[in-house]
Amino acid sequence: MLSPALVIVFRLLHILAGAFWFGGVAVSARFIFPAAFALGPAAAPFMDQLGRVRKLPMNLLSSGVVTVIAGFVLYWNASASTGGAWPRSIAAKIIGAGALLSLIALTIGITVNLPTVKKINGLSAEIQAQGTPASAEQLAGLKGLQAKLMTAIRIVAVLLLLATASMAVARYIP
Repeated sequence: MLSPALVIVFRLLHILAGAFWFGGVAVSARFIFPAAFALGPAAAPFMDQLGRVRKLPMNLLSSGVVTVIAGFVLYWNASASTGGAWPRSIAAKIIGAGALLSLIALTIGITVNLPTVKKINGLSAEIQAQGTPASAEQLAGLKGLQAKLMTAIRIVAVLLLLATASMAVARYIP
C-alpha cells in the first residue's frame, strides 16, 4: 500500500495529466484541426510549429501515458488497502470502465493519430519544399490523411469524455 503522501502525488498526476490530455484532445478535435484543415496548405507553418516544434501530439500522448499509469497505481492501491473488496464495488466498476475507455483512446493515439500526424507533416513539408503549388495527387493524399486524423481524434475525444465523466461520478453512484 502507498503512503497517504504518495496517494496524493499519484492523484495529482492522474488528475492534472488527465485534464491536459482530455482538454488538449478536445480543443484539437473541435477547433485546431478543423480550422487548419479548412485552411489547407496555408496552415502548414502553424501545424509544423504545433507538431514538430511545440510537440503537441507527443505531449498529449505523454500525458495520456502518465494518466493511465497513475490511474492503475491508484486502482491497485485502493484494491490492496481494502483487501480486495473495493474492486467489487459499483464505483470501482465504473472507474474500471473509464480506465478501459482511456486505454482504448491511448491505443488509438499511439497507433493511428501520431503516425497520421507525422505523415501529414511530412507531406506538408514536401509541398512547401518543392516551391510550387501542391499537385492534385498531393492534395488528395493530404485530404485523405486529414479525414483519417479527424475521425480518429473525434473518437479519442469521445472516449476521453466518457472516461472523464465516469471518473468524475463514480464515487457518487450508490
